[in-house]
Amino acid sequence: QRIIFDFIPDVDDLPEPARSNLVDNSLISEAVPQNLRAVAERTLAIAPNARNIAFHRTMPFRASLTFSSMDFYMTKCLGVLLPQQVDGLYSLGMPVVSSVLEALAPRALRTMIVRHTASKEHELELAIRNHKTLERLHTSGSRDLQISDLIVDSSSADGTRVFPQLRHLVIEHNSEMRPQSKQPRINPFPRLETLTCRGVFPFSSPLIFADGHLRLRHIDIELDLELLESWHHARVLDKHAFAGLSFLNLGWTRSSHRHYSLASAQQLTRTAVELSASTCVLHLFNRMGVDLSTTLQEIEFPQFLQHLETKDIMLDVDQLVGLLSRLPRLRSAVVGFQCSLECSEHGEVPEQEIKATQERLRGTSTASVRELTVNAHGYRHFGKAAENAVLLADMLPSVRRMGIYSTSRSLTSELSIIDSIRKRPVYMDNEQLGLVKFSIICSWTNEPLQRGWPFK
Repeated sequence: QRIIFDFIPDVDDLPEPARSNLVDNSLISEAVPQNLRAVAERTLAIAPNARNIAFHRTMPFRASLTFSSMDFYMTKCLGVLLPQQVDGLYSLGMPVVSSVLEALAPRALRTMIVRHTASKEHELELAIRNHKTLERLHTSGSRDLQISDLIVDSSSADGTRVFPQLRHLVIEHNSEMRPQSKQPRINPFPRLETLTCRGVFPFSSPLIFADGHLRLRHIDIELDLELLESWHHARVLDKHAFAGLSFLNLGWTRSSHRHYSLASAQQLTRTAVELSASTCVLHLFNRMGVDLSTTLQEIEFPQFLQHLETKDIMLDVDQLVGLLSRLPRLRSAVVGFQCSLECSEHGEVPEQEIKATQERLRGTSTASVRELTVNAHGYRHFGKAAENAVLLADMLPSVRRMGIYSTSRSLTSELSIIDSIRKRPVYMDNEQLGLVKFSIICSWTNEPLQRGWPFK
């Protein structure tokens, strides 16, 4: 179904003299396009039904091999690479050069995914050409491309270019402001189901959500105060406004944090939680660092929620047990966790403190969460984070996997700390805790290092 052509290998992996030739830009000869054409012909001979073609560029990519080089390569082989049935273009790390535009001219694309931050002139033209057939569009803003230009059509009566089949829209790295002269007069995406935008949301008009209250399943966007207030006034974000929503991530744009207050943070949190009664996946962000713990305790969460992420909102063990117990269908969560217990200089919690918490909370949890990850970035010593994570797992018998975020590079030693905490006498009577698999999640790579029990 999909063929990926990776044009440029890693320079350091090439043998000499090919490595020097590439750096010297002497590889641009007839041999390269001939080889590309031969590979393309043989690949398509064994995969005649391919509908998606992807062009990928592996870094590093020398400055000397620029758009003209790519145009040269593409022109030589595109006739082979694009059989008639192809209706999807994936360009990952490579620009849409003029030869691509020409080769795709007679085709009706249904999928267009372009991840490249350089010139966008041809990309914009390609999207506009195929606006009647595109079902999936993934693009990013740049100085050459204003996302709002996609929907402006001065030749139409209402001035709006409609994408009648578009169901999935992803916009990355958008920094343009919202030009009022380029806002839609009718809904440009009447069949939209998933909407993702990283950076400034380019559409201020609430018409972008017209008819979307039933169709939209996935919303992942960043807002600012002006947009939030405007949409509230237009009642776009009313409680339970999106009946079919299953995934929601509403956050603030990074460029405007200084304008926010506790009240605005609380307003966005309530809006996100209450926007749909059917939300299954919910991400809440608190980049301003204000205290939203009380707000979380007061909000009525969607009854079908299965995954919750609140890693920037710090809660203590009592608050977390209470919150998770209110979510009967929750299966996984990523939470912020702060210690409310007295600890030694190296982070060890006295046994009497643990016993007091056990007497207060053991047996009270009705949570169903199976996989729990805690944000431990705020702890001075990892031992303190580990003590509290083990204690939290002790209070939540449903948990089978517990992850702890850490900025340390000594992940193996941190697993050993968890091992020693787990063996403390105060935990030995809890057989359920022995079934939990702990992991340290490195903040540098976001990859887990795991250790399971029971111990020998």
